[in-house]
Amino acid sequence: MNISIITLDLVLLKRFFFDHEGDLVELQFTDYHFLNDEDEGQWLYKLFRDYEKDIVDEFDESEKLACKKGIDDFVEFEYFKGLLKEQKNKFYSFSLSELKDSMLFWRQDYANENGIALGFNRTKFEETYSQKIEKIRYLGIDNVKSCLPSFVDAVKRDSKYIKKRSDLKDEVLVNQLNAAKILAKVDFSRIKNQTWESEKEWRIIVSNLRCDYDCHVDDRKNEFEKGRFEIDTNCIPRYRVKIKNPFDEIILGPNFSRYYVDSVREWLKQHKYENIKVTNSLGHERYRP
Repeated sequence: MNISIITLDLVLLKRFFFDHEGDLVELQFTDYHFLNDEDEGQWLYKLFRDYEKDIVDEFDESEKLACKKGIDDFVEFEYFKGLLKEQKNKFYSFSLSELKDSMLFWRQDYANENGIALGFNRTKFEETYSQKIEKIRYLGIDNVKSCLPSFVDAVKRDSKYIKKRSDLKDEVLVNQLNAAKILAKVDFSRIKNQTWESEKEWRIIVSNLRCDYDCHVDDRKNEFEKGRFEIDTNCIPRYRVKIKNPFDEIILGPNFSRYYVDSVREWLKQHKYENIKVTNSLGHERYRP
């Protein structure tokens, strides 16, 4: 189960818990270019472009030449650069987090710790849809080797290959480097700058390249309905998709008294909801001596 934080009010409860028979709810996906990280969707490329020397220095002397050539080829890879330019208005993210009891998270993103977390039932969602909720990888210079082991393995293979060649400037050689091919295949939409690691983010990714048709991947399952693109009142591109209600838990923010827990439970009971867990965030308690 993963958690998404949303402001608490009656409108929210009506929005996600209005039909106890499990009707559809609308999730709002946001264009990558309008998320809180200006490097969103481009960090992998920028990291290898701007910090090549530092990354190369992480490798053994025998591997450095292969690593540098692999990065150089990747950075000059025209297809990847074109993909970054084309991604606008094509890739959208619905973000979730593992954090429900972190005071840093409540205080940073929700003023006065007034808000709720909705528990997103990952198992139920993935059994119903062919979409996956995937964990974000946080990439920095010091963890390239642990985050991209396939790249490291390719560098090692390339280093042995380069040693057999007398002409290191051979263009054919550069284009044959496995390390460059590995980087070009990495999914940039699930990699972020390591400075955001404290968010412990997971994501559902949609692309209107697919949603413009039917959002169907597997006809044997109940798939997303056709998405709806819009520019909202803040001029942010959104993609809205309806799915069966995946929320099965309500966690009240640390600033709410336990009386609110009983009140929300009563509200759910009045609207004939069952099996919805209601709790307080443990944020304050975890920081008490």
